[in-house]
Amino acid sequence: MSTLLYKKYRVLWMQPIRDGRFVAPSRTSCCDDLCNATTFHCDQHDDPFECPDCLIAYNEITDEYGLAIHDGAASVLIIRHCPFCGSAMPDSKSDRWFDEIESLGMTGPTDERLPAKYKSDAWWRAAE
Repeated sequence: MSTLLYKKYRVLWMQPIRDGRFVAPSRTSCCDDLCNATTFHCDQHDDPFECPDCLIAYNEITDEYGLAIHDGAASVLIIRHCPFCGSAMPDSKSDRWFDEIESLGMTGPTDERLPAKYKSDAWWRAAE
């Protein structure tokens, strides 16, 4: 992954934070432990990437799960299987997301012209 694309990808992972918590998956989780981990809210930290207890993030835009890396930025390690029950995670839609926005002439997740549907799971849910 190029450095520029990596930086854009990190910004994309900052999008699914609302009210000081990661956005919970809109689909049913494979197990209660994953559900609890992705909906955890800390009263002491406004940013879940700052909380050492927020361990699993879900990105609704790309339909990806990741282990939060607490390095002072929005870093994640994408996971392909649930760390609790071993179920397969959904296929990532990040390549498709970047392809679609680039085909529209957009430059990335911070492009002010980015249509609202590309700021949530609406873009891929409409295609399913």
